[in-house]
Amino acid sequence: MLPSHVLMTIKRSPAMVLSLLAPIMLLPSPAVSSGNSALRYDYEFKGTHGTVINSAPTGPAANLTLYGSWTPVPDGVHFSGNTSGDASVAYGRPAKGPTINTSATEAAGFGTRIVYNAPANGTCFSDTPNIVQIGRYSPRGPSGQAKIQLSSCAERRKSVVIECRFAGSLTASNAPPVESTLPLINGDAYNVSCRKSPDQANNTATITLTVTGPGRKAVTNTFTVPALGRLRTRDYFSVGNKYPLPAPASNTDQFKGDVTRAVYCSGPTGSVRSCLAAHLYAS
Repeated sequence: MLPSHVLMTIKRSPAMVLSLLAPIMLLPSPAVSSGNSALRYDYEFKGTHGTVINSAPTGPAANLTLYGSWTPVPDGVHFSGNTSGDASVAYGRPAKGPTINTSATEAAGFGTRIVYNAPANGTCFSDTPNIVQIGRYSPRGPSGQAKIQLSSCAERRKSVVIECRFAGSLTASNAPPVESTLPLINGDAYNVSCRKSPDQANNTATITLTVTGPGRKAVTNTFTVPALGRLRTRDYFSVGNKYPLPAPASNTDQFKGDVTRAVYCSGPTGSVRSCLAAHLYAS
């Protein structure tokens, strides 16, 4: 979670691309082999009874444990919680070694499928609800992180959008997330993918954030950011909240909504793109 005073300072490409790239999230994922070598984490929440297996064939043994006020829904899991003692999260990490260890010369991609629930009161959230993340924000210095979250009132007061943050060994501790330009609608289903390129010779990298909603249209925003370096952390892979959970009064990052899938891919740029397409979208 970033300090509220940090504003977006990243140089953006202003173009917004609309395309018929993919159906919405409730369609089943196909049995596609393309990109499997890049797939490190693949969590399908439909039908879970409390444990979600990492089904990525080349990924580590790192199942997620569901905790707290989660409930099963037809296509996945509904997360909910408050600041008075009720919280929910899915969390897990490998028994040994880093959770992610993506070099500066590799691409990486994070993706999820959700049903969005709007703030109960008002038009924005007081904090940034965490949908999926690996690693934690650290104000003390560089820390590996990949994260998809919702925006807060500090960024937008009249709408909520998807945000994405990649942070590596070269990332400033106050580097803000990038933001989609697609306002979310209460009760709608969305596919979200966020990719970071390898670091370039000019000491920059590209982050591509795509949000696909009703109507089978994808809104893609592309951002140029400072080079990230290596993405490496031993912290948890968590869904629906950060983990370890904060004290109840500080449980302001709780995501309230449905999650049906979460994936992480790393490797060559083309393989990461194919990996996300194969495991988030039907053909």
